[in-house]
Amino acid sequence: MPTSRNEKKLGMEMPITRRDFIGSTLVGAGSTLMATRSPGLSAANRPQFSTLFGSEWTGPGGIGDYAASNGNTAEVVNAAHAMSTGQFIDAVTEAKDIGETFDLVVVGGGFSGLSAAYTFKKHTGDNMNCLILDNHPIFGGEAKQNEFEVDGYHLYGPQGSNGNLWPVSVTRQMGFYHEYWPELGLPDEFVWQELSGSDKDLRVAKDIYFPMLQTWEAADSGYFYGRDSTPNGGWAINPWNNGFRDAPIPDSLKLDYMTLESYRMPPRRDDWEQWLDSMTYLDFLTKVLGVSPEYAKLVDPFGATVGHGLGSDVTSAYAAFEFALPGPAGYFRYITDNTDPTDLLHLAAFPGGNAGIARYFLKHLIPGSIKGDLSMSAILFNPINWQELDRAGNPARFRGGCTVVAVENIGSEKNGRVNVTYYKNGSLHKLTAKSVVMAANQAVNKRIVKGLTPELYDAMDSFMHGPVLTVNVAVRNWKFMEKLGITAARWFEGFGWFTCIRRQLMIDGQEPMPLDPSKPTVLTMYVPFLYPGMPVKEQAIAARYSLLGPGFSDFELQIRKQLQTLFGASGFDARWDIAGIVLNRWGHAYVVQPPGFYFGKDGKPAAKEVIRNTIHGRIAFAHSELAGAQVWQTAAAEGKRAVENLL
Repeated sequence: MPTSRNEKKLGMEMPITRRDFIGSTLVGAGSTLMATRSPGLSAANRPQFSTLFGSEWTGPGGIGDYAASNGNTAEVVNAAHAMSTGQFIDAVTEAKDIGETFDLVVVGGGFSGLSAAYTFKKHTGDNMNCLILDNHPIFGGEAKQNEFEVDGYHLYGPQGSNGNLWPVSVTRQMGFYHEYWPELGLPDEFVWQELSGSDKDLRVAKDIYFPMLQTWEAADSGYFYGRDSTPNGGWAINPWNNGFRDAPIPDSLKLDYMTLESYRMPPRRDDWEQWLDSMTYLDFLTKVLGVSPEYAKLVDPFGATVGHGLGSDVTSAYAAFEFALPGPAGYFRYITDNTDPTDLLHLAAFPGGNAGIARYFLKHLIPGSIKGDLSMSAILFNPINWQELDRAGNPARFRGGCTVVAVENIGSEKNGRVNVTYYKNGSLHKLTAKSVVMAANQAVNKRIVKGLTPELYDAMDSFMHGPVLTVNVAVRNWKFMEKLGITAARWFEGFGWFTCIRRQLMIDGQEPMPLDPSKPTVLTMYVPFLYPGMPVKEQAIAARYSLLGPGFSDFELQIRKQLQTLFGASGFDARWDIAGIVLNRWGHAYVVQPPGFYFGKDGKPAAKEVIRNTIHGRIAFAHSELAGAQVWQTAAAEGKRAVENLL
């Protein structure tokens, strides 16, 4: 509860963001059960482990089917911590054999896992069966959504994965495409809603990511430098239009900004890919292009949240190319007939982000899993039919809330099987699979897959991950941004760094959410945790502590303070204008790509290729991090590859 007058002014005692969302209550109950002995279980099946967090750490989860699964909840983190610290080891041999055998078990219900199951069903039809196990209650991995009900409007925000590169005609040419898009019935054409209710001609972006940096011209942007730093209350409005004339930063830094924005001709060399992968992105910026290290403060939050996890001082310059960051992005011109992809592409994002694409996968895997027909509105908005997800007899099944703790080959590679042990509802269960696809990240794989060769273990152990916190704030209106003449905001101090209004896709001819300054909307923030200058492993650990350490109320106070600082002078009141806050913590959001990640170094192959090219007994590995660029298309490609290798 609030302890000061200032906290009350910010609305910390207001009821909507306390404990009135059912999802968090369920999570709290789950966390309590994990630390207690469940009646009726034998001693062998009552693994006891220490819990790190309770329900107040998770915070509210919103409404709807995703309410109990907002990011890595306390229940998920507690079980994962027990798994990673070996607290299940002694109990695994006593796990209850539940007598189930599947032709394929997929560990992980994100896009790699969904694609693996879809590929398996596509090749085998309904003659063989497949089970997806996931530690979250609902499918999708980071492709989930948060939902709110505010003043009669149903609102959506992405938990993480968000956006498909568009239009398809261009993505096919540039390789940012997967054939499962049309197979699943996803459309070739989209229409976006138009702004209403404003007498200002405001530019509103079609997505959240691109206006952060790559296509700043897609939105009317305000850069905030502190309340008294500019004549406009600390704001520089659309600063890219005038060379940051109104920004209180050194002229040399303004020149660096504009230099990188206009940079189009990187050094020509045959080995440019390997060359980029031999240095950090910061080295490329400072040593190749000669800009100030201060430039990193502009680009690092974007790089970290779009796909790097950490900052430019530890990330390969080739990773910056993969995500079209300033400088290395120029190499696209050499492979696309002198075309900059950011001039042709944008993101098409469903209201809840890529949760929409995940729902298409599930609907085709288990037709009865989502009520209704194959229309877009039915797949996106109809409720989950929970009883159908794990129904015996379905050729494809999904079982959530299962933390897999051991995967072990039994018998010969030709005639053997795989034992899969998982923790669910207070006890350990064991089933058998003819084959397994590990669609989990390598931090998980190295701990639970038994009998790994030293080469394979070392490859997995080399993977490091950066965390990201996705925050969705439901506000009753956004007139405070309209008054400033902006639809996107960037800042450099305090909590977070960027948020924006976006135009929604029309779904079967209807607006899923309003686009009117006087009506409710959701402000989404992707928040990285950056510690430049530290060694990469220490950075990753420090960043994860920063994500996992604070409780919900700690983050809530920071969010309220930040929004009040940014928009208080233009009419925002955190006490009344915030209708809900949901946090989505992703402790292993992105694999970190240090130099050598893509092409190897010291004459050794890249670790990701060692993992991709290995079938361990009857176990194959699939995850978007094995591609280096973690988007839904690469995840789907990895799942497809792993299953086809097994088949």
